[in-house]
Amino acid sequence: MSGANGAMSKPPARTSGKLSAEAKITLFNHGIYQFGTALSAILVNLYLWRLTNDLWINGAFNFIMLCAAPLSSIVIGKIAKQKDRLFAYRAGIFSTALFYLLIVIAQERMVDFYIFFAVLKGVSNSLYWLGHFTMITDVTDDANRHRYLGVNLMITNAAMLAGPAAAGVINDLAGGMAGYTYVYALAFLMFAYASVNSLKMKPKATHHKTYYLKYAFALMRKRPDFTRSLWGWFLFGLPQGVLAYIPAILLFQAVPKESFVNYMNVLFLSVTIVSGYWLARKGRSEKNGAYLTYSAWGFIAGAALLFFGVNVWTVVAFMILFSFVKPLQNNAYTAHYYKLSGELPLKAHFRVEAVVLREVFTNAGRAAGVVALMVTNLYAEGEALTWVLSAVAILQLFIARLASPMTAERAEGRKVKGGVVSNEQA
Repeated sequence: MSGANGAMSKPPARTSGKLSAEAKITLFNHGIYQFGTALSAILVNLYLWRLTNDLWINGAFNFIMLCAAPLSSIVIGKIAKQKDRLFAYRAGIFSTALFYLLIVIAQERMVDFYIFFAVLKGVSNSLYWLGHFTMITDVTDDANRHRYLGVNLMITNAAMLAGPAAAGVINDLAGGMAGYTYVYALAFLMFAYASVNSLKMKPKATHHKTYYLKYAFALMRKRPDFTRSLWGWFLFGLPQGVLAYIPAILLFQAVPKESFVNYMNVLFLSVTIVSGYWLARKGRSEKNGAYLTYSAWGFIAGAALLFFGVNVWTVVAFMILFSFVKPLQNNAYTAHYYKLSGELPLKAHFRVEAVVLREVFTNAGRAAGVVALMVTNLYAEGEALTWVLSAVAILQLFIARLASPMTAERAEGRKVKGGVVSNEQA
């Protein structure tokens, strides 16, 4: 419920821990979206690699996509604020459907237009995730947000579990490059269905349409805890940029079958589902700091395995560990950020802007991860993945510190030797 609406009519109180009907609709629609994504996301990078056998093309594709996303978020955020968050949500699903339809049409000529496809994918991702993340604050509160995020994670990963499994079967049956075309066609149909299904969501009119992103720097200066939370998203995105495409290519080089890569992804997602299920049942907001620390050490342990050699066994072991600890980090930091965003001076009126800033910093981190791998590969070919992942794994430890209330107190000058003083006294 938007802040403007709340001023006109008080929203009905939610029962603590229970999910509203609208929350359940968003979970179902998101499951459909994620199934379509899981069908084809890994294969896009494999498709480019098979057409070019050039990791630089893959790196450039992902880098351009990740640069297009935050830049478009800034413009899209204003449109979403002045119209409705459903505009961005629906446009994101529609443009993703268009992306896969154009791949089906272009087929092997996709490599000639990979810059265009990268930009289109970045913009469509930005549209969808801006709408999705904004709606989370509409349909949840502090009491049920961990439950929503846990259930969302299970549904997401169940859809993403079925997606690669279906893609593996299709590739086995079709064989060769034709399998890619069938998968992309099915992905297009899934996103087309999701576009229609999104019409079930009702727009929420707001009379508060001012776009406050221009005040972001002033707000960041006034609230250093909010600034730290944004840098946390940058660190959060670093490993995601690398892991978006490199593991799949390494696995394909070890066992040159697309179905093998898809079935391995099923394994990794199964581990994530187990972790997400535990978090949905046992997760508590007061343990967010511990979850962030545990996840960072799990990531470090997984990266350490790669020093024994980058091969199919160490990559699989690393991905299993990463898949298990990632939900702890994701849910804990997302819950922390939503709570912090709700405490900002503008509260609900800054909701869209907070999501835009999150996406800008996260995608900047992802792009930095891609660049770090590409540059390191020039000097440490064959060992670049190990060194880059080890470095970003260690950096994940700082996310827990950035989210720590004690860190916030020290940064704001409230704590001094011998007692507590006000900001003005400090």
